[in-house]
Parts: sequence; structure tokens; C-alpha cells
Amino acid sequence: MDIKKIYQSVFAKQSRTKKIPKINPNRLTRGNSKLDSSIFIFDVTAGKTCGKTCFKCYAIQSQKQYHQTELFRAINTDIAKNSDLLYHLITKQLANARKVKTVRIHSSGDFFNQDYINTWDSIIKQFPDIKFYAYTKQNHDFSQIEKNPNFNLINSMVTLKSGEQVFNYGDLNHIKNLSNEGYFVCPATTKDWTGKCGKDCNYCITNKKVCFHIHYPGQKNKNKTSFF
Repeated sequence: MDIKKIYQSVFAKQSRTKKIPKINPNRLTRGNSKLDSSIFIFDVTAGKTCGKTCFKCYAIQSQKQYHQTELFRAINTDIAKNSDLLYHLITKQLANARKVKTVRIHSSGDFFNQDYINTWDSIIKQFPDIKFYAYTKQNHDFSQIEKNPNFNLINSMVTLKSGEQVFNYGDLNHIKNLSNEGYFVCPATTKDWTGKCGKDCNYCITNKKVCFHIHYPGQKNKNKTSFF
């Protein structure tokens, strides 16, 4: 299946309009206002690809709130099921992109099967000067992709010293407990953060023990990317 057929299929099933927009082969997008412009993101549909759904998942909330976001991720998800197409589109965009230093695989969604992981492994190997990072709750075989020195995988399920498994994000008390067990608290999820991820802090791009405070009420996603 080519990208045109994927557009047609997704819009036939999900769109509120019959009009299919101009096809956009660039499936990596810039992030929101918290991220440095040198970071690109690849997203798939949240929930369906995640295995375990996070409490108050912001990615699912954005899909419900913004129909364009839902459609863009749905198209990416279908593209991601076609290894050759995903590889072609992502490698072409990265080869032609300017000022890209980092790729975050999934601010929405997760690694839904082994073939998909293997495709990203092949992509990452083509760009040794670009850093790639991702979070996951999946239990697939990541042994090969993690051999890439320019890739960092963070497990979103944390095993405490007590043996209990918990998410690596939560309220203030939860974050304090994780911090006491050696986890770095992401400054972008704290109230007074004014910096840029990827510029003022690169911790999660290269380190694994990271935790996050739940987004504060009223904190808005300022991403105004035109997806199509």
C-alpha cells in the first residue's frame, strides 16, 4: 500500500469530511513550545499501540480534542505497518532536513510489534550523527536496536527497590519517591520551567532513569503545526 491509498483509507474511516488534503510525505513533525526546534517527532495513535494506557494520557486527550491530530497519527500508524514505506519516508525526510539533531520516536503511541522496532533500527543505523530516543511500556525484544550508540530507550514502567512496578510519572509524592530512588525529575514538567528540552536539558536523550510530574492544570500544548 502506498501513502495515497493510506490517506484514502484513513479518511474514509475517520474523517468528518470527504475532502482528502494534499498528501504530506514528511511524517516527522516539530514538537511543541517546550522543545528545541532541532528535535523531530514521529507519532502513532495513542492507546491502540501502547499496550498499557497511561493514567490521564495527554496524547489520547489531544486526539479527542484535535481531529487533525487524530488523523495525522492514524496515517502514521498505517504507514508504520508498512516497513518499506516507513523506512523510505523517514530516511528521505531526515536526509533533506536542516538542523535536526534529535528524533523522538513517539510522544504519542508505542512500539506495537517487532517488525516496527526492526524498521526503526534500520533507520537509526543510517544516521549515526542524529540522536534518537523513545519511551516504552512494551515487552518486545529491544536488544538489537539498543546496540545503536545514538539511541536511548527509557522504560516507562519503573521497578522500585521493593519490587513494585509503577509508572515513571505521577503526582508530587510519587515523584519524590522516584527521586529518592535515583530518578531524575524532568524539569519541563515542573511549574517553573522556562527552558527548552533538547537545548537547556538533554537528560532523557541519553539517560534512562527519568521521571515526570503530571502536567499542571492549565498547562497547554502550544503546538500549532499544520499537519497536512
